[in-house]
Amino acid sequence: MGYALFANRKIYCTNLVFRLQSELDNICQRKMSLMNFSANISDGVVTVEEIASDASNLSSYKDYLEGYEEWKTKSDDEGGAATTIGEIQDMASQKNNSDQYMATIAELINTPLNEKYAEQVKKKLEALENELDMKQKNIETKLTAAQKQLEAVEQAEGKAIESATPKYAGIQ
Repeated sequence: MGYALFANRKIYCTNLVFRLQSELDNICQRKMSLMNFSANISDGVVTVEEIASDASNLSSYKDYLEGYEEWKTKSDDEGGAATTIGEIQDMASQKNNSDQYMATIAELINTPLNEKYAEQVKKKLEALENELDMKQKNIETKLTAAQKQLEAVEQAEGKAIESATPKYAGIQ
């Protein structure tokens, strides 16, 4: 009877260890995914090749690109860059209103804007990575406890089997 209880507990502990290891794997994969995404946006430019090579982050790229467009149209007071962009374009148009000059100014503005927005997103990613680190440590603690519990159950199960097995004293 004791053996059956230990076997049941062993199955529970084994499943718990497996589930916790799966959660750790998921967190590690998410962290790797975040690192790839962060590396790809670090220069402020997201290329089609970067998106295509990182399919696990398609929704992140979509959010990034949509957020960038929204950020460019928000006023500076609301956390965007539209006011500054407008002031620079006004100054440029007063100096030289040719299409080529304005295109050059727009290109010069876009590079620092891309980098600035990428910095803001990277700060959010760092916060998310810190959160994942805390979850990982929590799960690792639970996993260690579950593994120790599994070992204890296996030892107790072994002792129960040993004590339940009849002993043969041999031929006398």
